[in-house]
Amino acid sequence: MQWYGLDMAPFRRIVASGRALAALVLASALVRILLLRAFRARTGLPLFVENYAADRLPAVSPAERLEMNAFSRCFACGRCDDGESERQRGSKGEYRGVMQFVLASSRNMPDHDAAVRALEHVPEQVLLEKEAICPAHVPISSLARFVRAKAAAMR
Repeated sequence: MQWYGLDMAPFRRIVASGRALAALVLASALVRILLLRAFRARTGLPLFVENYAADRLPAVSPAERLEMNAFSRCFACGRCDDGESERQRGSKGEYRGVMQFVLASSRNMPDHDAAVRALEHVPEQVLLEKEAICPAHVPISSLARFVRAKAAAMR
């Protein structure tokens, strides 16, 4: 019987449930990580980057993770899309509106390159104006900076 590459045969007779099982699993995971780090195996952020580089999924810092909570406040009221029809037409499909940008960028890790191309059609001042009228107080300009930074990191 294998668990994360370790032979679990010595533990077959251990019967645990509930909190005891949870403590056993956490303890064995801690021991495993400490052993892997002692032998210089890749763990943590380097392993994340190695595993997800092909998917173009960048790592997120703890500060960015906290900031991302505010990005997902959008409830799709559409107020930020008022007056955006000219920019949408002029973009020839690259820009579908501020609301679409916010929803796509805050619900999952988007194709940052496509999001940056959409943002090229919206001046920073317009993003700040849309942020001011947002009833959910979504920090749209911060989201735009976040997306631009992630697109640059993936290049």
